[in-house]
Amino acid sequence: MSKFKSRYSSFSFESRTHRGKPIKDLTSSKEWNAFYVDVKSLPSKVAIIPAGMDGRPDLLAYKLYGSSNYWWVLCVANSIIDPFEQLTAGKQIRVPIID
Repeated sequence: MSKFKSRYSSFSFESRTHRGKPIKDLTSSKEWNAFYVDVKSLPSKVAIIPAGMDGRPDLLAYKLYGSSNYWWVLCVANSIIDPFEQLTAGKQIRVPIID
């Protein structure tokens, strides 16, 4: 057991399954939504995930923003928990405008 406490341990959460295993879905908590409210309220445009970028928010962020460091912005704006399953070629996503 780690002696360090997770920064998310005070978050409320819903239990659900992912790939057949139980998980704690922190993205459904009011604390998570309060933390990321700024990203979700940004103006945005719509994009289609191109072939070859399935499951790769880092590559998509690099193409859209010029930096792979913004991969999390795409995931938060689209409520993506598992990019390997939820980012598929041809899917329409929201792309927050961050300039």
